Amino acid sequence: MGVVPTDGVAGCVSPEQFTAFYGAAFRDVHRYLLRAVLGDRALAEDLTQDTFAVVVAASRAGRPEALSVAWVMGVARHKVIDHYRKALRDERRQSLFGAGGDDVDDPQALVGQEPARIVQALAGLRSEHRLVLVLKYLDDLTVDQIAAALGKSPQAIESLLARARRALAREVQEVAS
Repeated sequence: MGVVPTDGVAGCVSPEQFTAFYGAAFRDVHRYLLRAVLGDRALAEDLTQDTFAVVVAASRAGRPEALSVAWVMGVARHKVIDHYRKALRDERRQSLFGAGGDDVDDPQALVGQEPARIVQALAGLRSEHRLVLVLKYLDDLTVDQIAAALGKSPQAIESLLARARRALAREVQEVAS
């Protein structure tokens, strides 16, 4: 991974102080992240780099907590959480209506489809259809939450979702052809 550049690190610490802190904290942070990502070395290195980028920015901003091991470990923990949240969102996008599509109007049209095909089909939908599908299946909002967010009744959202699912099924079939 290499050493984080210290040129221009300003604020409450000198470049020498930062370098000393980095040398002392790097091993613990990297070890923690390596365990948190189940031994994926490349991912642990990326998250370690991202963690220390936050530390550099915080120390440049004059935040003294930036050189606290507890604070840095908190940043590392948040980086892991963010990584897994993003991975979960990506997984949901890829399997938008996979085998769990029990309320899809025409489940056979969507089950087993390539994720790229579904994404391409989503792009072909009206924006309102795409929006309600994303809110429901990617963001896991309830019908009532979607209704509140869009200023519509729950019944209107149910109807819109049904039309959007049918439109998506049709669009997937067109993309497949």
